[in-house]
Amino acid sequence: MEIIISFFSDHFWATCTMLSTITVIIAGYINAFLKTNKVWKQVVSWIISIILTIGGYFAGTITLNEPVWLTVILTGIIVGLSSNGIYDIPKIKELINRITKNIP
Repeated sequence: MEIIISFFSDHFWATCTMLSTITVIIAGYINAFLKTNKVWKQVVSWIISIILTIGGYFAGTITLNEPVWLTVILTGIIVGLSSNGIYDIPKIKELINRITKNIP
């Protein structure tokens, strides 16, 4: 379980915040260009968040913990939630801290 807790470092949260901001900007332009409805706006945000995470990793602009595939999933979920306006990063961080504080 220590591996799961190690994912949520300060670096991880900074990466999520950065990717969330970039995702909102890019998704906003794409959604305005395509004139998408509400459901597709959220789908575009999820796709952009995952593409940015994977692209940033392979471009060497962001560092992900091992195993990378799991970190991509966690980052994509958190960035997707925050970029869709469902939750903000501090609320997600607080929830994860509450969940992981009882892990031995």
